[in-house]
Amino acid sequence: MARTFLPGLLNRAAAPALHTTQSSLEMELKQLVPNYGAVAVSDWSSNLSAAARRAWPVERAVAEAFERVVWVFKACDSIAEHQANLDYIHRDPKTGEIIEDDPLVELLNDGQANELETGRQFRYRLSAQILLSPRGAFVEMTFDRRGRPIRLDLLPPGRTRPVPGKNGVLLSHFETITPDGTRVPVPAERVRWFRKPHPTDPYMGITPLQAAGLSVDQDFLAKIYNNSFMLNDGRPGGILSVEGRTNETDARKLEERFGRGPAEAGKLTVIGGGKLSYVDLAATPRDMAYGEMAARAKEEVLAAYGVGETVLGNSSGRTWDNAEQELFTFWTITMPPHLRILTTGFSRDAGRGIRPEFDTSTVEVLRRTAEARRREAREEVKEGLISPDEYRQIAEYEPYDLPHTRAIYIGMSRTPIPTRPEDAAALGLASPAGEQPPAAPDAPAAPGEPGEPGEEPAAEETAPGPDATPPGREAAPLDAGDPATQQAFAMMQGILDGSDVETKTLLGQTTTAAADDVRDQTEANLQGALQALVRRLVQRTAARVASPKARKGTRHFTPEYKADTRVGTAPLDAEKIADTSTWEEEAAAVLTPVLAAAAATVAGPGAAAAVEAAGWPVGEARDWLVARIVGAARRLGDLIRTQDAAGADIDRLVAEVRAQLPGLEEWAVRAGVQAATGLTHAVEFVVAQDAAGPGGIVSATWRTRRDGDVRPSHLAADGQIRRMPTPFDVGETRLRWPGDFTAPTEETANCRCRLSWVVSPGR
Repeated sequence: MARTFLPGLLNRAAAPALHTTQSSLEMELKQLVPNYGAVAVSDWSSNLSAAARRAWPVERAVAEAFERVVWVFKACDSIAEHQANLDYIHRDPKTGEIIEDDPLVELLNDGQANELETGRQFRYRLSAQILLSPRGAFVEMTFDRRGRPIRLDLLPPGRTRPVPGKNGVLLSHFETITPDGTRVPVPAERVRWFRKPHPTDPYMGITPLQAAGLSVDQDFLAKIYNNSFMLNDGRPGGILSVEGRTNETDARKLEERFGRGPAEAGKLTVIGGGKLSYVDLAATPRDMAYGEMAARAKEEVLAAYGVGETVLGNSSGRTWDNAEQELFTFWTITMPPHLRILTTGFSRDAGRGIRPEFDTSTVEVLRRTAEARRREAREEVKEGLISPDEYRQIAEYEPYDLPHTRAIYIGMSRTPIPTRPEDAAALGLASPAGEQPPAAPDAPAAPGEPGEPGEEPAAEETAPGPDATPPGREAAPLDAGDPATQQAFAMMQGILDGSDVETKTLLGQTTTAAADDVRDQTEANLQGALQALVRRLVQRTAARVASPKARKGTRHFTPEYKADTRVGTAPLDAEKIADTSTWEEEAAAVLTPVLAAAAATVAGPGAAAAVEAAGWPVGEARDWLVARIVGAARRLGDLIRTQDAAGADIDRLVAEVRAQLPGLEEWAVRAGVQAATGLTHAVEFVVAQDAAGPGGIVSATWRTRRDGDVRPSHLAADGQIRRMPTPFDVGETRLRWPGDFTAPTEETANCRCRLSWVVSPGR
């Protein structure tokens, strides 16, 4: 085992016999103030140069700051005590698990670091030396034959220094000096060096005393000055004067009455004379100057250490919130850098790939902050903003990673919205076996301000024209002389007339009852998803309007103090609050699995693969819906911008945003009707083409549903027969099918018409 330094101090013959002068090891000269007890004061006026007065070696820092200035003692003591009370742990960064039975962890916690100190006592002294020693703290490690640490010793910081190497080597070894002046080298691999790095000198550290040293001196010297004045001053608290002449005997008696010291303070003295007068000498400007100097010195010392008075145990004169903020600031600004110095110093002994850290989970103020974040996350789960798995990650639990825990849940009805397409079947929004999924109940309206319904979002200009042919096959011309067309017409006419006409393939039923049920189910699912989506987006936008981050730099920011620079004149960033890209991404993420599940249900198990391979029916419906949701976001941004320019306050702006929710929910109902109709017929067209195969014929007949307010143009179109994809003539418009997303809104909105399909496979 390598010979260590501290256990071998008594055997000085084993160390190199190098000596230094006695003067270099002498402490500062002290003098005793008479009548004050054994209080040591530096002779500043004659013995120390200006550079020496600015320097704070560790011996001086302990003797003149830590041991006699209450604010330095309490600041260092608080930081060191709080550090020593924490558990030092080693954690595996990959798994997050705490490593048990580590010898270094045992030494630094409840083990015996050396013969005189437990691990926590050792860590207290280590922190105190880091805060007081300009060179930092030096820990000598003793290892067993297996290389495990078995002992920790603190080398004297004032008599230990790093020795630079030669030929570009920054560190050769460490050198320490025994009390008798013997220099003892210690190998660098056995020493751990802890310090806050100096900005220019790599062989030095820096302490708060080097910045606050003058404040420490002022505080101490002001107290000595006032204490000496109280001991030596002979002035009475007041003088009662009597007019007239007094003799020498009376004068001596009067002088004797002027007793000195604290016991004589405030006594009344009477002077002979005819006319009586009283002079109060109790308060002087010098007394008031001392109070101001002491308060300023205290503030500067505590600011240098980053410790508030609440941390020291004095929360008088503070509100609960201010005291809480002081504790929070201490644990989030002051303590982390100090703890990082310790963990960095021991990192090489923790093992490869192991992260040393301090367990702050027991710190009350940090626990309250984490609890507040968990409460906020629970509210976000209730509002449908995050999933249960995301909450578990915030709460530092392992996520379940199941379809029901990955989904987000909207409103009181707890409607699940899948966040992955493959979760739709597990959530009951699609069935792999082609069974009809249950309807998603409509989400209840969130509370908000009353308002007029919003307008129908305008169609995007990039939508294809009504004569556009769906991908997959070119449109065949409608030729009345074509035998195939005549055959398809005959089959369709036979179905309409009820005559016995042989058909090769009939897609669906000769009646539309079953197909209507599937379309209606799709409509209910889409309406529920759309209403939940717009409700969440509007509520989020209202929350962003009221958030401090959005109000910073505007007239809406509430100042917290007299000159709060966060108050400005800039307008609210409406584009950022109603972010169209966020609305677009979230709408696409929410609607895609719902539309895919609906398309699979319409197609049935036999043709679901063909519809999925085609892709365009779901994409066309999604793009149509997303474009209108983005239009709603733009209108909300315009509303916020207009109201803000008109001088509305935050409450009014939030109310105006929420007032748009009823109109958007009504739009969601109407959009669900058209989306279900258009998606159903697009999917059926793909299924019919797949069934017809190359050279086959697909024909369709328009069937107008009369359950509701039916347009005259749709009644006139009832019974039209087309060889697909030849469009139907409906009023002044040509439609590929009912609910065509490329057609004008006046002929597609709220349309529930159906098509009957006949397929003649090719040969």
